[in-house]
Amino acid sequence: MSKTIEHEWEVELPAGTPEQLLAALAARDRLYGQNVTLEPEEDAENTVEVWFGAAEALEGDTYHLAIYAELSGAKQYLDAARDALEDIVGEQIEMAATEAAEAALLETRKASEVEFKLVADDDQRPQLIIPEWLGPQDEEVEMPWGFRTYGQDGRAWPDDDMLSAHDRLVILPVGDDLRLYALPPIDDEEDEA
Repeated sequence: MSKTIEHEWEVELPAGTPEQLLAALAARDRLYGQNVTLEPEEDAENTVEVWFGAAEALEGDTYHLAIYAELSGAKQYLDAARDALEDIVGEQIEMAATEAAEAALLETRKASEVEFKLVADDDQRPQLIIPEWLGPQDEEVEMPWGFRTYGQDGRAWPDDDMLSAHDRLVILPVGDDLRLYALPPIDDEEDEA
């Protein structure tokens, strides 16, 4: 018999340096909207499907990553699957830290020269990772992809050509600047594990 359950928890990550904040944002990207299939060793027919959601907040030097997981599958395996989630998330956080160490700085702009605007569904770019707290605060925004950054000339930054050239881009606030980093792509085989 199939059933669906929900599980929520929070992970606190260090964010006192740009490198730590970059790793935390890479972790959110690795989790948000991802699907994972968990297969019991002795019963491969009865898998459990997991969908991850995530929300974030920054308080001082601490990045709060709220994780939501929806698990669907064979009722007898749901509790064991739920227990395995924190290990799976921990592995994703470790991989994100490795990716952050390999990130390439592409551009830097003054934050005062960039505006954050709501975008329609067709203009959302999941490969663009922007901290939620930078989004428009006075309007209802579909997080984390419901807004983009625009330069003073009204053109999107990064533009679609730059987005097409990279699998994952992060806009990182550092002091009065916004830094644009390229993260390594997530390996498809690893993503299916």
